[in-house]
Amino acid sequence: MSNTSSNHQQTNSDHPGAHTAPVEHSLLKKNGPDDELLRVYRKVEKKIEGALKTELAKVIDVPIKMELVASEKVDFTEWLDSQETDSIYLQFHVGVSDTPLWARLERLFLNACVDCFFGGQFDSQSTISGKLKRSEIAMIERLARVIGGSLTRSWSVICETPVRYAGYVHDKDEVEMDLDEPDVLVAKVTAGVSEDQICAIDLVQSIDGLLEIEPQLNRSSSKEVNEIDPTWQHSLKESVEEVFLPVRSVLGRPAMQLSELSRLAVGDILPVAPTDNVPLIVGDRVFAQGSIGEQNGGVAFQIKHFL
Repeated sequence: MSNTSSNHQQTNSDHPGAHTAPVEHSLLKKNGPDDELLRVYRKVEKKIEGALKTELAKVIDVPIKMELVASEKVDFTEWLDSQETDSIYLQFHVGVSDTPLWARLERLFLNACVDCFFGGQFDSQSTISGKLKRSEIAMIERLARVIGGSLTRSWSVICETPVRYAGYVHDKDEVEMDLDEPDVLVAKVTAGVSEDQICAIDLVQSIDGLLEIEPQLNRSSSKEVNEIDPTWQHSLKESVEEVFLPVRSVLGRPAMQLSELSRLAVGDILPVAPTDNVPLIVGDRVFAQGSIGEQNGGVAFQIKHFL
């Protein structure tokens, strides 16, 4: 019996891949290939606290103390399911990243900002629920500028990249992220308002989003100023290709006397001289020339050459 067990163990040792553990993303592994990416984000996080404090004080005109706890790695779905307090979720995009960064605002913090903005006294025991008020919606837009500006300033310690605000939702069921890596980095920010310390903001940065902007972080400082960034070039190309332009062809430009023009009536026929060089005009520029024909029972234009 002992020999059988020994042989079984020997077989497993000969095939180390037989019980290989699932591969974990290397971003949070010490000295992993993406460990530098995490260190970069930690530098950004250290700047966010001060930036938020400075920008928010300008809006509510009240001294405020902000404290940010370094982010922790959590499963995004589990984090979202655990949110039970009334909250507003603001969506941002860092640089060219398609994967959003979410900022969760506690509604209590939102109302603290509204009270301070209008010169009132904040009551941490007050509870407001239901549909957002107009004053709250206006404050959300102000806070979106505060958070977006603070994130942009914080990222500038690494690279110049804008952080774009993309709107908000009040229902956590409308918060979506299509992630290949399910884990996100959640940094919690508390605020000291009127001697009360309250939960204020959760900043939710996906690992997918960091990987998307990694090419910007790896740009060498010795590159020529005029060198084209391939990431922005690709983004610009995609945007340009979606632009619609007016395209038309002109069969003829007959000249008529004013007396002839004044006698025109419904049903009159204007002769158009046949031509093999009908212009195809894009915007105000002649793009190509060709001829008019028929295809599938409809009028068609056949390009002969480009100009």
